[in-house]
Amino acid sequence: MLCITLSPILKPIRFLAQALAVCLLASACSPATSTPVVNTGSTSPTTTPTSGPTTTTIPLGRDCVRITGTSSTIDTGEPATDAMFLSGELFVCSDDVVVASGDDLNGLAVGAQLAAALGGPLLLPHPQLAAEIGRLKPLHVHLIGDVEVLIPPETDVTRHDLEGAVELARTTLGVTEVVQLPAVPDASTVIETVDAIAAADRVVTPGSPSTTATTADAVIDPSQVVAGLASPTEAPAVWLVDAAEPGTILMAAGSGHVVGAQVLAFDATNILGFPAVGSALEGRPGEQVRFIGTAAATDSWEMRLLLSGKQLPGGGYRILGDDTPNRYVAFYGHPSTAALGVLGEQGPQATLDRMAPFLTDYQADGHRTIPTFEILASVASAVAGDGDYSSETAIDTLLPWIDLAEEQGAYVILDLQPGRDYFPTQAKMYEELLLRPHVGLALDPEWRLKPDQVHLEQVGRVDAAEVNTVVHWLADLVRDNGLPQKMLIVHQFREFMIQDRETLESRPELQMVIQMDGQGPIPTKDTTWAALTAGTEDNHWRWGWKNFFDEDSPTPTPEHTMGKQPVPVFVSYQ
Repeated sequence: MLCITLSPILKPIRFLAQALAVCLLASACSPATSTPVVNTGSTSPTTTPTSGPTTTTIPLGRDCVRITGTSSTIDTGEPATDAMFLSGELFVCSDDVVVASGDDLNGLAVGAQLAAALGGPLLLPHPQLAAEIGRLKPLHVHLIGDVEVLIPPETDVTRHDLEGAVELARTTLGVTEVVQLPAVPDASTVIETVDAIAAADRVVTPGSPSTTATTADAVIDPSQVVAGLASPTEAPAVWLVDAAEPGTILMAAGSGHVVGAQVLAFDATNILGFPAVGSALEGRPGEQVRFIGTAAATDSWEMRLLLSGKQLPGGGYRILGDDTPNRYVAFYGHPSTAALGVLGEQGPQATLDRMAPFLTDYQADGHRTIPTFEILASVASAVAGDGDYSSETAIDTLLPWIDLAEEQGAYVILDLQPGRDYFPTQAKMYEELLLRPHVGLALDPEWRLKPDQVHLEQVGRVDAAEVNTVVHWLADLVRDNGLPQKMLIVHQFREFMIQDRETLESRPELQMVIQMDGQGPIPTKDTTWAALTAGTEDNHWRWGWKNFFDEDSPTPTPEHTMGKQPVPVFVSYQ
């Protein structure tokens, strides 16, 4: 009996099953004697001409059962070893095996489509390659370009040039369309090959021999690969591969086609940076998605978010965006009265219409503007009421604004003036609304009273520890429900309003903004801004600014507001 010993590089448990399969099937395998294939086209007992493979007699007892893939990550650190893992997982035996050099993207592109057309694995040169070929018991081994492999002597072998491999793939598929690829591989080499494999209605062909266009020559923009492959698919499985690993993408597409896996690319350093990837994954159960090659430094929240399809107004998952910087332009107030700000002077749609010119003005420095309703959810009260000197707005009063904002692509900030109440207590009253992807939260310490204080006699303040309690509650709400990042605003126009501000904590599920929301003459406001923002360049929060139509003298222009340093990412009008 022939049992193949695996070297330490293939020691993971998954390969124990492969080793066992080798032992159990050895009686039907070719003899252990192997012959290196090194010639480039001449006929020999182990090699056929490049015009195509010939058939050969196969030992009796060759009984192959193909199994499906799993959802586990394959990330060995080497594309050739990843290919071995996939072969061991997806194929018990295979009629055809394709081997291509990992250093030649043109050869990999051709090899991937040939492997997919023939229904076999695509393998790369590897110390255990001969053992894997012996285990697979192929009828034919197809070598693309200058690769040398030990092949069992009874196995039919063909060394193909690129043109011959493309022609074999074309005739196997029975198609006529041939897509010309560039001579030097670029993003289109990867995109067109993967798309052609998935569609199976055309083949691709490089524009030059593989010997003159290697991986080192390739100029591939990973962002183009991500965008080019990020299309929705009905495939039963999706494999995510780092866009910076084009060879692994091609290998995965060639071998994964046997189980109907569609390959998508992602940015391993910023998995949430391309909303189109999430759109392509939307609605899939997690078990249908796996990583091949370099696994993303992702966690359960990021994957849940990608699969949920929930995005922010303007698109994407992060408040400030990844491509074009965002600026949120808000009208502030309460829906039931004009006395508390411009938002209450008209209904929801009329507010958006009135806001439109401001949105245009605030795009002048290259930012994308997001219309925003900053709504007072709780209002400081002159009387104790239920004891907290704060009047909480009913959710039903807020819903028409929140619903219209969702329909119109606007963001909503729920602003809290808690009086003697506790910010986390009031925030939890609006959990139902904060579960919506386009709704964030603002804390106004001016109206956070101590037990013996009343409004308008003192300016309130809040300890950073209380804000941090809100930070972790809101961040957990986002994480647990697969929501996009939320904005958390903390108002400030005097230094003491946020006690121990330097201890404010950061969570990736939130973008904190400190808004300078004082009123008065422009020089006074600018001086306050300079004092509050000094030395905060390296802090995790960003800055916001408030303009008053009536109380400022005069109301700062958009040009003046945008000219501030640091540049405000949130501007509201009261």
